[in-house]
Amino acid sequence: MPDTVLDTVIPNAVEPDWDVRLSDVAEQRWPKARVLRSGDWRELDPGRCDLVFSVLYDKIIGPELIDATEYIINCHPGRLPGYRGVRPVNWALRNREHLHGITIHVIDAGIDSGPILSEVAFSIWPDVDEVRDVWERCMQHGRLLISDTLPWLERIVPRPQETSGAVTHFSRDNAALDDRSDWTRELSTDLPSA
Repeated sequence: MPDTVLDTVIPNAVEPDWDVRLSDVAEQRWPKARVLRSGDWRELDPGRCDLVFSVLYDKIIGPELIDATEYIINCHPGRLPGYRGVRPVNWALRNREHLHGITIHVIDAGIDSGPILSEVAFSIWPDVDEVRDVWERCMQHGRLLISDTLPWLERIVPRPQETSGAVTHFSRDNAALDDRSDWTRELSTDLPSA
C-alpha cells in the first residue's frame, strides 16, 4: 500500500533463535517504529493502525482488534484450508504431500479461516526434504508473495476458503508428527522418549 508507515512491531515472545528476529530487523530498518516485546497484541491500541499484518505470529488475535482494523491480514506458512493452525510445514511432510505453499489471508474469528488474498504453491519432496528445507522455501516464496500482494491490497477481492477439506492442527496434536516434529528427522530420533 502506498504511503504505508511501519508504526508498531509485536514480535512473538520469546522470539525464536532459529529464524529472523523481527524486532532486530525493525529496530535496524525502522528506528522510529515501536517494538512491543511483550508479544501481546492487546498492547496495540484498537483503531491505531489501518493495517495490521501478522507474519508468523503465534497468538490468536481477538475481536476487539479485528473489528477495529480496516485491513487485518495474516501470512500463514501453509496451504489453506487444509493446513490451518500450527506447524503446517511439519504436517505437510508428515502427510507425504508433494505440494505445499504459503498464504496471505484476512484474519477473522477462526484459526486461519479467513478469506484468501493471495497464495503460492510449490513442490516438496517428502522422501528427501526436511522441515527446515521446506521452511526456507516458504520464507523465500513468502517474501515475494508479500511484496506482490501489499501494493494491491486495496484492490484485491478476498475469496472465501472452501470449508470442505479444512483441517486445523493444534499444539496438542504435535506428538502425532512422529519423526517430523523437529527441523530434521535426525534431531527427532535423538529426542528422549517420554
